[in-house]
Amino acid sequence: MIFSYKGFTTKGETVSATITADSLADAKEILQHNGILLEKIKEQRSFFTPKIPNSELVIVCRNLSIYLKSSIPLYQALALLKNSYEGNKKMLLWLDALINALKSGATFFEALEGQTIFKMPQFFLYTVKVSEKSSSLAPTLKELSEFMNGIERIKKEVTKAFVYPGFIILVSIALINFMLTNIVPNIVEMFTSMGNELPPSTQFTLDVSNFLQNYGMYLLLFLIGSFSGMGYLFAQQGKFRLRVDMVLLKVPLVKTILMNYELGRFCSVTALLLKNGVPFAQTMNFSSKIFSNTLLQKVFESISAQIVEGRSFFDAVKSQDMLKLPPDFLSAIAIGEDSSELPSTLTTLSEFYEENNKDKIAILLSLMEPVLMVFVGGVIGFLVISMLLPIFSMSIQ
Repeated sequence: MIFSYKGFTTKGETVSATITADSLADAKEILQHNGILLEKIKEQRSFFTPKIPNSELVIVCRNLSIYLKSSIPLYQALALLKNSYEGNKKMLLWLDALINALKSGATFFEALEGQTIFKMPQFFLYTVKVSEKSSSLAPTLKELSEFMNGIERIKKEVTKAFVYPGFIILVSIALINFMLTNIVPNIVEMFTSMGNELPPSTQFTLDVSNFLQNYGMYLLLFLIGSFSGMGYLFAQQGKFRLRVDMVLLKVPLVKTILMNYELGRFCSVTALLLKNGVPFAQTMNFSSKIFSNTLLQKVFESISAQIVEGRSFFDAVKSQDMLKLPPDFLSAIAIGEDSSELPSTLTTLSEFYEENNKDKIAILLSLMEPVLMVFVGGVIGFLVISMLLPIFSMSIQ
């Protein structure tokens, strides 16, 4: 729980800050122990618990691994990390919550699970739990850092790849809107004042221009509302989200990119959990929940249920009929189970999917750029022609 308080130090200075504690009584006791004379204190309530940013978790895991290898106690290592987050109140609260829990006798897993500042990934929590039992927390944190850093790198590469097409689309929309609402009406007004009949294409352009000028704001509000509503429905992970995910997995090139990304993440998490001693059935239960695509999540939850019933991983994957999975995924599972080297096989497969996705994204972008250019050029060309046609008709007359 997070409490905001205002009070005075032993030197009479006013202090206003926040503190994490299990209850109001514990918060008051901690503040009294620190020499704070309270004026007021109240609990900070929030509607939802945000997920911890992957980029921050990467840094925390990497630095903690280094500190622990240097034989620094865990609570002291966390205290050292606070120096890197002087301007980040949320991260400071999170670190304070972990330090207080550790000082109270909790394990690192219990401290992470008990804090309410950030929502932690399930696979992360249980990897930490198992590594603490096997006294291998430092190397495990290093592996977690490398794994999550790989995910962040992929996200940045995808975002970077779509910056240029996104910029082209925004500039095109702005340019077309400017032409329709400012240039077209002025030119057309000149011709209509001379009593000339407008060509059909010019009349159509004028109608669109008038519509945007009269109802443009309502159209913008409608689009914002529609996208917000669809975003809300998509976030609910209900039937709408499932239908969208099913459609995405039917689009030829997009299907391959999504499948590579999702299965690559699944393979990485599964390999990481298995290497750290998490039982296979439990590993499958955690790994099946990391999918962003709800159809794939349902598929692997079904596979996980079959494994709990005693079926092999390969048989469970092969027998499901909800979605056809790539043949190389099935082959890798078969080889990994037969050779008892499933973690290393899944790691290799994950690396293969990552490299393959780079090529697919490059192909998608190479297709998108000319399509966007043709579309934008076609629209602007139509607008220019519709404005020139009245001039041609006047010259002929």
